[in-house]
Amino acid sequence: MRTPSVERINVNFPRPVLEDLRRLVPAKHRSEVIARATARELRRLKLAAQFEQMVQNPIWLAEAYPQLADGIAIDTALAQLRAPGRPFVAASTEAPSRRKGRRE
Repeated sequence: MRTPSVERINVNFPRPVLEDLRRLVPAKHRSEVIARATARELRRLKLAAQFEQMVQNPIWLAEAYPQLADGIAIDTALAQLRAPGRPFVAASTEAPSRRKGRRE
């Protein structure tokens, strides 16, 4: 596995944060801690941006489905879908089990 390339940068920290970093993290591990924390925050920001984009451009509009306007309407729609004569297949959340092949 290839190690990602690294680049040296300069950043400014608020003094209390820097003091905590120096006190809690050994010198040789500070870059790793900062990189992991930055990556975690960037993932959070990307996810927030995706949610904001979905608010601006929703993939599902309630107006297109007036039959699902309230709880009673949703219950009625589900009852119709589950009515006898209509097959209902529950989605499985488990991965299919794999059997090891037999060596001969």
